[in-house]
Amino acid sequence: MKTRTVLLTSIAAILVLATGTFAQGSIFSISAGYLHTKDTKGGMFAGASIGTAIDEAVDIGIGFDLFHKTYSDETQVAKEDQVGMSSETYVTEVEYTRTILPLMVILNIKIPVSRYFGYFIRGGLGYEFLFSKERNFKENITQTRKFGNIGWQGAGGFYYQVGRRSTLLFNVMYNSCEVRRDVEKSNKGLPISQRVDISGLGFRLGVLIDVR
Repeated sequence: MKTRTVLLTSIAAILVLATGTFAQGSIFSISAGYLHTKDTKGGMFAGASIGTAIDEAVDIGIGFDLFHKTYSDETQVAKEDQVGMSSETYVTEVEYTRTILPLMVILNIKIPVSRYFGYFIRGGLGYEFLFSKERNFKENITQTRKFGNIGWQGAGGFYYQVGRRSTLLFNVMYNSCEVRRDVEKSNKGLPISQRVDISGLGFRLGVLIDVR
């Protein structure tokens, strides 16, 4: 319940800020990349942000990333060889679906080298969520665990201006967050929590569009 309340509050705040920012004339970006986290399997993610330019070198905004991955615990039960083809048969025992959703305030600083090319630094601070769904086919049990905590991102890379309003971005990033959830209390009344470290390195490739 606590995680859901924080999620809804964060989304509402971002929507309000995004509406005000866009009304003023803004900068919009979309991106995709790869993130390798400590306690979950790595994979691709997609992201978007909206912000406003403070000056030619600095802009501030809000954004999110969406990391979603499904994988299974499988056992090989048969293998068949035919002329020109071979096949293997697997039984899926447990299926896992993991979704990581960071919602952040973002600051970008550009360091121009030439008219079209330069370096930039990106920083973000916000709240990160982890939704873990496990479906056990052997025991016919499905459960969803929800985690959350404050996290931050740091990144550095380069940009290349390809048009009057569009810029390509590439950066290496680090995500730092240990999400947690309260489980229950022990017999002595002490709180028990589960923690998952989703910190890790990754990279991002995106395009920045000036819609002012």
